[in-house]
Amino acid sequence: MQARVPAEKLPDAGTGPELIHAVPEVHYPQHVNVVTELVDRHVEDGHGDDPAVRFEDDELSYAELQSKVNSFGNALSELGVEPGSRVVVRFPNRPEAVIACLAVQKLGGVALPSMKLLRAKELEYIFNDSGATHCVVYDALLDEVENAMPNLETLDDVVVADRGADVEHDHHDFDDLLDGASDDLDAYETERDDLALMLYTSGTTGRPKGAIHTHRQMLATADCYARYCLEPTRDDVFGGNPPLPFAYGFGDLVTFPLRFGATTSLVEDAKPGDLLDAVENHGITILCSIPTAFNQILSAHPDAADEYDLSSLRAGMSAGEPLAPSTFDAFEDEFGVPLLDGIGTTEMLHIFVSHRHDGDIDPSATGFPVPGYECRVVDPDTMEEMPRGEAGLLAVRGPTGISYWGRPDKQEDAVVDGWSFPGDIYVHREDGRLEYKSRRDDLIISSGYNIPGPEVENVLQELDAVSEVAVVGAPHEERGQIVKAFVVLAEGFEGSDELVDEFQNHVKNTLAPYKYPRAIEFVETLPRTETGKIQRIKLREREQE
Repeated sequence: MQARVPAEKLPDAGTGPELIHAVPEVHYPQHVNVVTELVDRHVEDGHGDDPAVRFEDDELSYAELQSKVNSFGNALSELGVEPGSRVVVRFPNRPEAVIACLAVQKLGGVALPSMKLLRAKELEYIFNDSGATHCVVYDALLDEVENAMPNLETLDDVVVADRGADVEHDHHDFDDLLDGASDDLDAYETERDDLALMLYTSGTTGRPKGAIHTHRQMLATADCYARYCLEPTRDDVFGGNPPLPFAYGFGDLVTFPLRFGATTSLVEDAKPGDLLDAVENHGITILCSIPTAFNQILSAHPDAADEYDLSSLRAGMSAGEPLAPSTFDAFEDEFGVPLLDGIGTTEMLHIFVSHRHDGDIDPSATGFPVPGYECRVVDPDTMEEMPRGEAGLLAVRGPTGISYWGRPDKQEDAVVDGWSFPGDIYVHREDGRLEYKSRRDDLIISSGYNIPGPEVENVLQELDAVSEVAVVGAPHEERGQIVKAFVVLAEGFEGSDELVDEFQNHVKNTLAPYKYPRAIEFVETLPRTETGKIQRIKLREREQE
């Protein structure tokens, strides 16, 4: 029986992605529920005592996680959550968020994790656009939900996890619901193409879009990228600081570890030192984060390898923004493990281009198409495939693809002839690797030359004086645009004309001279999204003004 979702909100057959299932692991049965595969199967196979979740000094076994998911699922069912219901889950990285999302999905509902910094106006749009009927929320994040409630059209009930924020409310209590419900729950018999997860884009180029994902697409991210590029075992511990409502974070810290019977390490609002503590205390083997956080670890804790027991680490994952080769080299030199750069999007759910952990990693390229995916680099005007070595627009096809909730206008732009277009400029090299150039919006056109901003950033990042950098095109009467760099200086350095000359000459001596930044501005901070990505669009808008 199909879970109940409005058909008009789903892409039609002509505009949806063509999904291909090229590796044997993604051939799932017609009926499959992701929670059966992530939790119940391990208990049934005799691994109920294995650790599933570590948080602070606590640990949940797979049997305990199953019990809590079942209890909360029964409680939600009593509150009216049914197959197809959209449920907003609003937490920092805590076990309650994992329990709530899995409980919703086990009932055949659609989990909708929400970024914790969203304000009432943003929440109002997401609730009403998705038609969410229920919300499960951390007490410290309740205020913005309540501020939005007078304008919410479909919300029926709110469940609050009281964890010491001393917030007065008259909503359902998370713990009371858990304690008062049976821990016996059979998974709803979802079909593999029923929706399981909805994630909203950041909305940096307009109103946010709901990206929708099915039960088998969630499993496919683990059975393609994680299985082939990371090769997890039950002994692995995944940890890091990507937020769970970030597609990258949900995969790293929920889908991947639970798919393979491994352990997830959750750290609430983790700073660099908190991540190093978690590696030591939780035994993290695969550390997942974004380039900014890896740079912060290297900067704030230069002697980390001596101060912490990091012997458990075997690999790192990086996504969210391009990983500079200098960061790759510095991290490997300091910690002795490689960082796997990867490109994935909210819409594609997880990484589809990467190296493998035990392969020949070239940090100047993102890597190869992940097993199960195909990639082409095409001319954006003709859609003809570009010759090897020439830049073009990346097209992707695999077991996941771009599908928007109720946005036929955006759907037509994002999928052409079944291929998904994430919006990135790449070069397909002769060696088969895909080399990132820029987001399509980040390509700078100056005096007729196409200049990828991230390429200039990577070169500037090599300098000791540079802590962080963002490069954008600034309007120029004669050249159309010029390359402008916004630089956050490392501790101990001060901006000067001499430093500007040094930066410009370094780029001229490393790249084609026309790519050097003709303008450099020293700033205290760079604008970022909640997931840590640099918001170059804000810098471009500022330059336009």
